[in-house]
Amino acid sequence: MPPTILVYSHDLFFSVRIQDVIERLGGRMALVQSAADLAAGLGEVPVLAIVELDPAGQGDWIHAVHYAQRWTRGIPIVAFGSHVDTAAREAARRAGCQHVWAKSHFMAELPTLVQSYVAPSADLQGCADAPDERVREGIRLFNAGAYYRCHDALEAAWVAEHRPCRALYQGILQLAIALHQVEQGNYEGADKMFRRAINKFQRLPERCQGLDVAGLLATCRDLHRLLIDGGRERIAAFPRGAFPLIEVEGL
Repeated sequence: MPPTILVYSHDLFFSVRIQDVIERLGGRMALVQSAADLAAGLGEVPVLAIVELDPAGQGDWIHAVHYAQRWTRGIPIVAFGSHVDTAAREAARRAGCQHVWAKSHFMAELPTLVQSYVAPSADLQGCADAPDERVREGIRLFNAGAYYRCHDALEAAWVAEHRPCRALYQGILQLAIALHQVEQGNYEGADKMFRRAINKFQRLPERCQGLDVAGLLATCRDLHRLLIDGGRERIAAFPRGAFPLIEVEGL
């Protein structure tokens, strides 16, 4: 499935221009026109959310921004609006949008922005390295089903690493905690952590540090779909045979 970019906009003509850029670069646009619809669309775990600002104090866009931040912790949100409406743009900055641009500047930046999220660079800093011993230990614990201990090992690696490749460690540890939450029967916790893991894997190239990130992303999406389809009442029946193993060269 092409990477999804959620777009909140009431301007259908302008949204078609956005869609043209997204699709030309290999993505898929999901257009929504209310905070409720945007919140529902977050079930797909988009790579990016784009929000058209209503005048300050009007519309429900700010509720959608807050929801996205609380539920996914990390989906980047870019806002755009009228160049004369400084109050709305300031409200978007306070809400935590990563970028807040006037409409003309937004359109100038859109191709570069979309490209960076739809197709992360294969040269992402740190991805050419071999995983260090802390990462290998975390993966060994993951494959042994020791998901909580895996989290601790990979959290140490994530804290020590400052390059973009650290998203790999965080994605695996969030996947581990999602599986731990499944084992504990915690539907909401598993749902939240699957979403966060998907978001981290989406930021990475298809391979990083010898790991098949594209495969991890696909597996994580499949597991999340199994959880959602089964529902809260059937989490005890979640198929443990679907729990994955992670392969890494030399492990």
